Amino acid sequence: MPSVGMVGNNGHQMTRAFLHLCHGAANCYHITENQPYGPKLNVLVADAPAPVLSTIIPRLSSEDYLIVNADDGDIFPALGQVQAKVITYGFNPRACITASSVTEEGLQVCIQRAFVDLSGTARTPQEFSAPVTSLGAAAAWAVVGSKHPSA
Repeated sequence: MPSVGMVGNNGHQMTRAFLHLCHGAANCYHITENQPYGPKLNVLVADAPAPVLSTIIPRLSSEDYLIVNADDGDIFPALGQVQAKVITYGFNPRACITASSVTEEGLQVCIQRAFVDLSGTARTPQEFSAPVTSLGAAAAWAVVGSKHPSA
């Protein structure tokens, strides 16, 4: 079972939403400056720059993934020397994974560039709906990594 760490302004909310969306198929952790060390992570999701990134990123191998919010330009200098595979997400059209719309029912997600996931499956460009009805639109925005417009 993969271990996923969440870092950033919405870390707790992203962890909760991710656990819901993956139906318990991963161990998820909200990582803060108070607890930078923990289990070995396979995936690190960072929605904003945080000092704890400099502690965690060197622990990621070339087999791991670093997923970052492409809408926050301040995050890229905080990444340092990354060995992990980097996947970007957000509303930025240059992101690998984008959201075209977010509603109370869910979000429309588009994979812009192919990548290979943790199980070795190639994920090709495609668009699909991701329902998040039990969590609401705020959680959808947390998963995408952007603030809700009303916030």
